Amino acid sequence: MNKRERLEKIKEILKKRNISSQKELMEALKEEGIYVVQATLSRDLKELGVIRQSSDLGKRYIVPENTINVSSLKDLFHRVVVNIDFAENLILVKTLPGNAQAVAFLLDNYLNSYDYFVGSVAGDDTILIVLRSKDKTQEALERLEELRK
Repeated sequence: MNKRERLEKIKEILKKRNISSQKELMEALKEEGIYVVQATLSRDLKELGVIRQSSDLGKRYIVPENTINVSSLKDLFHRVVVNIDFAENLILVKTLPGNAQAVAFLLDNYLNSYDYFVGSVAGDDTILIVLRSKDKTQEALERLEELRK
């Protein structure tokens, strides 16, 4: 089984089952005849943009509806983002001229699954990201900084 097939199987399992840990997911994959080590699974989850979200049943992994290729977003982010700043519940992302709208489009799809994300507005070289409260600003900044690495 190649990586693409494994990623598709992970998405399928997460959509059908309530999985709350990597160990549970590894067991579910094993039931399907797919053997993977935790480090590989962790990278796969990151690449798929999988998040852990709270629900009435506790925490569970979900695949965002508009799953984007995180490696493409990271590549673009690394190449064109010049600066990231914030104030309260607002984050300002500066890009090279002409790149803000493309980055904002990908960011909207990437961040849309997080309940603290309200939306973004993009100009030519600036993106304004609006969060529901300033309590989540640090978490959002960490996610953005991770994309720059």
